[in-house]
Amino acid sequence: MSAKIGRQSLTDQIVTELRRQILTGQLAEGAPLRQEKLAGELGVSRVPLREAIRQLEAEGLVVSELHKGTVVSSLSLAEIEELFEIRERLETWLFEAAIPCLTEEDFSRAEAIIDESIRIGNVENWGELNWRFHEALYRPSGNRIALRLLRTVHDNANRYVNLQIAVAKDVEREQADHQALVAFARLRDTRRGVDTLRAHIRRVSRNLVASLADSRRAVERDIA
Repeated sequence: MSAKIGRQSLTDQIVTELRRQILTGQLAEGAPLRQEKLAGELGVSRVPLREAIRQLEAEGLVVSELHKGTVVSSLSLAEIEELFEIRERLETWLFEAAIPCLTEEDFSRAEAIIDESIRIGNVENWGELNWRFHEALYRPSGNRIALRLLRTVHDNANRYVNLQIAVAKDVEREQADHQALVAFARLRDTRRGVDTLRAHIRRVSRNLVASLADSRRAVERDIA
């Protein structure tokens, strides 16, 4: 059962907790969001809960369906590929703009997140750590609106990435890519930094879509 939610910034806290449950798979795609049950688990009233669910719907993480109510949204493989194409276009642009502006403090922040991911050594929080790392490298670009849009894209993709990054070699490859991004940024080598980022996003997308396609075919066979 989830921990009780406090009273300060109540709607934001509910959003954060429900988003965490969705991104970690605790609330799987298609799972209903039963307001009475969730309100009891979180120790909140249904008014801020409804506001939180509306925000999650705006982010694309949940959707209201006829005869089903509100459920965790389910994305097709084509939609997941589209998310990664958006990531590639936005992130390469942001990284290219940020590299000349990155300071030693920015590099230290990014490296600390890599160290944290190595120290934790599990995948449950990978999506949040991954976002924090990339945000640390892109924020110096000064493009705040793009970063807010990118956060929504990351959240929608990361709930599937968390399912893919499930073994040590996947985590180690991601961490190695992140270390390379910091290294090229330190050298102010924009071309190799952006090329590495592009290859990184494409590889994750390719592996994720292939894995999801296999698992969904297996489910269809079991149903048949």
